[in-house]
Amino acid sequence: EDADVNTCIIILEKCKDQKERDENLVRFVYLFKPLRHFIPPAHDMWEKQKQRLDAIGNLIKTILYHNDFYQNDELRIYPKKQSELWDEGFDVEEKKYTGSKWGKYLRAPEIFFKILEKGKDKLVPLKEIADVRRGFTTGVNEFFYLTEEEIKEKGIEKEFWMHKDEDGKWAPNKVIVSPREVKKVVIAPEDLSRVVLFINKDKSKLKNKKVLAYIRHGERKGFSERSTCASRKRWYELEYREPWPILHPMIHHDRQTVVSNKYGIQVDHNLFEIKPKRKRDTLLLLCFLLSTVSMLFKEFGGRVNLGEGALKTEGIDVEKLPVIIKFPKEIRQKLRRLAKKYPSPEVKSIFEDLHADTLKEVALEKVNSARRELDKIIMGDILGLTDDEQLEVYRAVVDLVKSRIEKAKSVDKKGKTKEGIDIELLTRT
Repeated sequence: EDADVNTCIIILEKCKDQKERDENLVRFVYLFKPLRHFIPPAHDMWEKQKQRLDAIGNLIKTILYHNDFYQNDELRIYPKKQSELWDEGFDVEEKKYTGSKWGKYLRAPEIFFKILEKGKDKLVPLKEIADVRRGFTTGVNEFFYLTEEEIKEKGIEKEFWMHKDEDGKWAPNKVIVSPREVKKVVIAPEDLSRVVLFINKDKSKLKNKKVLAYIRHGERKGFSERSTCASRKRWYELEYREPWPILHPMIHHDRQTVVSNKYGIQVDHNLFEIKPKRKRDTLLLLCFLLSTVSMLFKEFGGRVNLGEGALKTEGIDVEKLPVIIKFPKEIRQKLRRLAKKYPSPEVKSIFEDLHADTLKEVALEKVNSARRELDKIIMGDILGLTDDEQLEVYRAVVDLVKSRIEKAKSVDKKGKTKEGIDIELLTRT
């Protein structure tokens, strides 16, 4: 637990028979104690060597003996059929194996596997019920994203930064650039300070318009030469896209920043847009993605190689997030009533939502009412988790989020570790 690196020993055996491979049990083994606890260090004495080989043999026997999940004070064994691992990582559309996150079988707490077992006929990858796309990559945000004050100062015509809403009135093309701008579950135009420009005409048709002067100013600053802009037919043109109803951030800290895009906000590449294949599933999917169970799944589906303890989910990670495939009629009604009761709850840190900073402080009665009522439906009514198991979910999420944030604090903002090593200087050298 105090190591800076995670050592993983992988033992593979080649096999030409596909049926034998498919039936093979892959055993993921997590050791709770140092390897020397199981296998004594090597010595020259024959007697010591024999003890070492016997210890290795005993460890192998223990691992191979268990065909089901097993855990004691020394180790945890999670067997998984090789065919199941193949199916998990096989992309049906691309018709090839693209891989999946196996780390969960080593690192995840027991409650994670209980959820997978209880939800095995209810959970599917998100991409099976919804489409996922990334927001705009502008190539030069300072050109395309402006405040209304900046636009008025430059005199840019409204047709390039506004659109007509359902009532036929002009409304600004508000854009969300960062998950940090999210304050509530439903993102509203007034919560955002910037708009995005959509300039879809040749320069020859922009004569006598202020936007043409703005384009030329951008060219003088070299914006048109930047790779993303240069790849477009018109460097200054972003393709207008109909906004999708659910937003999911790429970078996560300690909040479950899943957003309802009820008002059709435009989206930057820091977030992903999600559109259920059936429109009626939008609210249900949003509810599930806001649940604490989904937060647990995200911790094992994301990537933790960023600074400040941030978790990253790429598009492929979002597509593979487990979600509920079917919601019974009574559950749909419960979730709709809950949405009316809490139309746009505040998005808080998980520690604030649970009113707990440590595992010992976690208690069901302390959980924020909106989150608790949602989780009772998702975890209890749908997945069949008991109150004790739901408590374990909360504890697991607190532990996982706190662990990645605390670990990141070992390197301060100046790039120096607690031991005083200057990382930036080391990199340059």
